[in-house]
Amino acid sequence: MAEEAFGWLFVDSIPLLYNKKKVARQLQVETWLDLSQLVKELGIEKLGKNSQNTHSATSYIV
Repeated sequence: MAEEAFGWLFVDSIPLLYNKKKVARQLQVETWLDLSQLVKELGIEKLGKNSQNTHSATSYIV
């Protein structure tokens, strides 16, 4: 049986030990869902007092 590699995935401040493939996939999904880079490149950022913070922390239910 092949030895599996594990990596840490942090949900807020809670460390979770997962298979490295699952950790890499989660990072891909979060990067894909983060549209802040696309908004910046297209120059369509909302200006004003009501703009949202695009760098807010992701919250998970554990």
